[in-house]
Amino acid sequence: METVNGNRNVTIATRWVFRWFLSACGALLPGRAVLAVAAVLCSLAGCSTEQVPVEQVLAEKAPAQPAPVTSAPMTTPAATIAAKTTAAPVIFDNPIIKYDSPDPTRQPGPLIYTADPAVLVQDGTVYLYSTHDEQTADGKDYRMYDYRLWTSQDLVHWQNHGAVMRYSNFDWARGDAKTGNAYAHHVIHRKDETGKSRYYFYAAVEGGQTAGAFGFSIGVAVSDSPSGPFSDPRGMPMILLEDTAKDKNHSWRNIDPAVFIDDDGRAYLYWGNQQLWWVELAPDLVHLKGERYTLDAKGRMQNRDTSQVQIHAVNSLPNFEEGPYVSKHQGLYYLVYAAGFPESLAYATSTSATGPWQYRGIIMTPLPNTTTIHPALFDFNGHTYLAYHSADLPGGGNYRRSVSLDRVYFNADGTIRPVVRTTALTQP
Repeated sequence: METVNGNRNVTIATRWVFRWFLSACGALLPGRAVLAVAAVLCSLAGCSTEQVPVEQVLAEKAPAQPAPVTSAPMTTPAATIAAKTTAAPVIFDNPIIKYDSPDPTRQPGPLIYTADPAVLVQDGTVYLYSTHDEQTADGKDYRMYDYRLWTSQDLVHWQNHGAVMRYSNFDWARGDAKTGNAYAHHVIHRKDETGKSRYYFYAAVEGGQTAGAFGFSIGVAVSDSPSGPFSDPRGMPMILLEDTAKDKNHSWRNIDPAVFIDDDGRAYLYWGNQQLWWVELAPDLVHLKGERYTLDAKGRMQNRDTSQVQIHAVNSLPNFEEGPYVSKHQGLYYLVYAAGFPESLAYATSTSATGPWQYRGIIMTPLPNTTTIHPALFDFNGHTYLAYHSADLPGGGNYRRSVSLDRVYFNADGTIRPVVRTTALTQP
């Protein structure tokens, strides 16, 4: 976790820091790039670019470099920026997922729209799972069938692994030519009792309800590999409409699952739209604690009994909309979630994975052209990052979103500073 002292006064020393930065990097970065980096530096210093005369300082920059021979646009790739600064990037070529090509960030190909990031970090690799928006430019609803996997060892270079899971991996899920309703998801890793790695894919899809009612359920699929194939060990959903009917009655209330495994090995499932729920999982991670059932001849669950299951409703989070994501940093538990509509990103903290949660504020305000945001807060190589979706690709919108990534900084008291969004640095 990275802490930054807040409320610093802007003094003349700040201008000398900028002069040093410009002297060191001015020849490498164009003016707009300097402004972008200046915004990040100002955020770290607890000030805004309005407090520091950046444009005036830019005027003191070293003499301009000779014009290039070619008239083609020049671009400073994110990889080059990272190599010239540190191994931990602070500026990202967002959206980081742009193309359905082997290198989805920089290798041009067909545009791909992705959303709802979930992150698994294992053995020096970041596994970023996303939903896949397939709606047309003039479409008016979500059209989602599969889940994609993208991996990186440095958060700059990404590899495309294609679709690793589909809604139809659940036999009970329903889909058609209009949509597969493959909504947000979460993936975790745990070794079984034999020491073998197992990967658990929790997903919200439509179907599996009692008497065939319409409504979203949460299911789990399991694999020996982070890239699948994933199969359903239950043969039925984990969470059904009947499990939350006493609190809410809309058919999409059981969406956006997120699982957190605490230091003591206990695991918890969080989910919900317009209401946050959580439940403890059984040690096998595919059943709820206290859930009873029998199996049919094919090993599928039947006669499910949840009378001993304790599902908890949380009502203390202001404007909770959806997208809960729980993580732990420096001994403190963080719950990031989408708040209000259009959605902002808010967060709360606790000394326990089960709460109570103390609301801490907004870290990202609503984004242009999309009413939703979906967070994934994670640590990698000693730093903390936020994956989320925007609508920044050409043709983007509410139903054609794009996964982005930015650095997260903490104050000394553990609170999170507002996230500064970054983009690729280019010069005309």
